Amino acid sequence: MPEARYLDPSKVLVALPAQDSGARVEIKDEYCVPNAQFRLLLPLSDPKTFVAIQDAKKNEIGVMRSLDGMEAPSRAVVEQIIDRQYFTPKVSKINYLKGEAGMWHFKVETSRGDAEYFVRNWRDSAHEISANRWLVHSVDGQRFEIPKVDDLDVQSQNLMDQLL
Repeated sequence: MPEARYLDPSKVLVALPAQDSGARVEIKDEYCVPNAQFRLLLPLSDPKTFVAIQDAKKNEIGVMRSLDGMEAPSRAVVEQIIDRQYFTPKVSKINYLKGEAGMWHFKVETSRGDAEYFVRNWRDSAHEISANRWLVHSVDGQRFEIPKVDDLDVQSQNLMDQLL
């Protein structure tokens, strides 16, 4: 297996040529990668480090240990792409939870406002990523994080007891 190629963020220029196109990455004095993609290697435990750059076919170009040192416009583009790609509101309160037609129906308050979603098969759709911290995938592909079940209000904890 090849070793990771670490990139110097100060030599990585990133732009979005058009609103609906992929990012264009230029590695100074080397080459250009059209329609580049970004992946966080530690999205849950350390989302500010180890950002992989891939080409359109998902071949890894290299990894930046962090975005520190990257030019401000490039960094803003990467952060915007990552924020959109890894959008995961944090659940602060569960107002409603009920099993309906083989799915769990949630109505919650999150860090990004109120949300309503459905989860099919809790065991396959929710993952305890650390003690009492859950990452939940809804049937429509959204992600929600419950940062710490024990920190939720009593009603929310009681509703979660149905699942746990």
